[in-house]
Amino acid sequence: MLAGVLMKFATLVARNLRYYWRTNLAVILGVATAVAVLSGALVVGDSVRASLRDLVLGRLGKTEAVVTSAQFFREALSRDVPGSAPIVALQGMVTHERDRRRAANVAVYGVDDRFWKFHGVTPPGDGAHISAALARELRAQPGDAVLVRVEKPSAIPLESLHGRKDDPGRTVRFNIGAVLDAAQLGEFSLRPTQGDVFAIFVPLRRLQRDLQQQNRVNTLLLASDAFPKEKVTLDDLGIRVRPLPERNALSIESASAVISDALTEKVKQLGNAHPVFTYLANAIRIGNREVPYSVVTAIDQPWPDDAIYLNDWTAKDLAAKPGEQVTLEYYYWEPSGSLATRTASFTLKGVLPMTGIAVDRDLTPDYPGITEADTIGDWDPPFPVDLKRVRPRDEDYWKKYRTSPKAFLSLAAGQKLWGSRFGHATSIRIEGTSDAAAFSSRLRAALDPAQLGMAVYSPRAQALGAAQGSTDFGEYFTYFSFFLVVSALLLTGLFFQLGIEQRLREIGTLRAVGFPAARVRRLFVAEGFLLSLAGAALGTIGAVAYASFLLYGLRTWWRGAVGTGLLTLHVSPGSLFGGAIAGMIVAWLCVLATLRSLRHSTPRDLLNGARGASPEPQRESRLLLIVAAVAALAGIAMVAAAFAKAIPDTAGFFGAGTLLLIAAICFVWLRLRARKAPVESVVRLGIRNAGYRPGRSVL
Repeated sequence: MLAGVLMKFATLVARNLRYYWRTNLAVILGVATAVAVLSGALVVGDSVRASLRDLVLGRLGKTEAVVTSAQFFREALSRDVPGSAPIVALQGMVTHERDRRRAANVAVYGVDDRFWKFHGVTPPGDGAHISAALARELRAQPGDAVLVRVEKPSAIPLESLHGRKDDPGRTVRFNIGAVLDAAQLGEFSLRPTQGDVFAIFVPLRRLQRDLQQQNRVNTLLLASDAFPKEKVTLDDLGIRVRPLPERNALSIESASAVISDALTEKVKQLGNAHPVFTYLANAIRIGNREVPYSVVTAIDQPWPDDAIYLNDWTAKDLAAKPGEQVTLEYYYWEPSGSLATRTASFTLKGVLPMTGIAVDRDLTPDYPGITEADTIGDWDPPFPVDLKRVRPRDEDYWKKYRTSPKAFLSLAAGQKLWGSRFGHATSIRIEGTSDAAAFSSRLRAALDPAQLGMAVYSPRAQALGAAQGSTDFGEYFTYFSFFLVVSALLLTGLFFQLGIEQRLREIGTLRAVGFPAARVRRLFVAEGFLLSLAGAALGTIGAVAYASFLLYGLRTWWRGAVGTGLLTLHVSPGSLFGGAIAGMIVAWLCVLATLRSLRHSTPRDLLNGARGASPEPQRESRLLLIVAAVAALAGIAMVAAAFAKAIPDTAGFFGAGTLLLIAAICFVWLRLRARKAPVESVVRLGIRNAGYRPGRSVL
């Protein structure tokens, strides 16, 4: 008996679906449209993320980790790290020698066969090789000559006094060997980028020679995340431990000519350390008497900060007496990048004999262009020098004492005058030992290369983060498609409501012959479920087509939004299923809302083809008024929050727009439900007709 009832119920549902196929087809298409738009937007987001992820990861080749440093380190470090490839990675500009076409922000890689073997790519041969994008930009072909200009590496910071700003670059001429496509690693990039890659691969040895960095590199590619930091030497970090056996001391120095604060703290923990800060003064002056271009050293002594000590040679030259005011004039690079002349005044506290620290030329680090010069006239510093001020006696001092300081300050005073973000010392003295090897071992064990500028990072993690992007395109297109989805669902509800109204007498007949209201409701719920299911299936197919269309737009019309045209369709079952389920649920809720509107209808009303009136019209009107007021206030609040940057602009725009639209709909609905005025014109007749079915008119 139960099987027969179920069969009759299923048969009735099937016949209803066939008989009202036109209305049902409209419902199916409405659900399909909503599902296609919603799922398609999600698929677009998945496709953009997956395409960008594949793009940036593909450009890394087999690189899992990268070791990079602010200064060049030993190429031989690669031998101590299995599965690594040493390269020189710089940014530069490439100019076509014949046409003078140029490209900026070009990645310049100095590579050899180890680079190509590391990535499992056949070496392309001799010469310089360029990416396809760079070839298009320069209109270059194999055999053409190009000029590659890169910044000349220097361990000494450009922002410091001895940084060479007058000679920042090197230009090297190469002949193009091949134009490399993506499969040949032509799009290799350590920086996560979505646009075209401008890259040139030049012979490593040639680039090292032209940059005067023989057997040194600044980047190490790793095939795994494992990097044995213990293999890094002090030389790799630009640190030198120099023995001073005649003083039973060591001098800790840096290739940058400035000791970083982190290194200073580590050295202090290991022994009897005394920081030293040496600087070049343009003049040491007392009254109208001066000594030009003199080395001044700040040492770790308990002297007052306003005190200065001169060596005997300088004191005699200036006819200086204790208690006199001594003025130092010196250059200083301002943070703005300008070279300024500053002065500082001190009180002469004493004169040091020409022994001990007064003739200690090791207090001055190596300054290229100065310390190796035979005479002051041979100086080639990166700042202006007026050699006319140099006297014969100054040359005699240089020949005899070289870089021995002529004046001494307290360490605190020197650091206050010349300290910078790069450090507050030029060397560190270790007293009581001259065993450089033993102290070097202790120092290296205490140092973390990462604290001294040698970083190890995962380019794949950066690439995956960049692939996510600042814009979630799935969310973005869902926002823009929101009103289309809502419109499709409202259309679905209207078509279903129209189908219900066409079948009011059928419903009344079923109720009159004894069908319970719950049984009739289940009949239409079953029909609505099947229609939603069919619409979701059709919409899933449409979602793929809709996503393909949007991706085509992102590859062409809207290419600037993602920065690349290399987007492919990635269909995620999860997105399709999620969009279909969401569409079905919302469509089904629309069906249930339509059926709920019949709860006040009696069989007699239904047989007459009419709906029953609501027993509490005032209550429903108040509810509409409350919803309209709350939505309007919430929309205004979201606008204010967006202006105050409390919420993202996108969320504020779409959220406020949706809430204000809901408020407007509820308000119009409420007005249409109001008491009907006498018909005095055609306009009032139209308004009254719209009020006959206010819900349908508003939607």
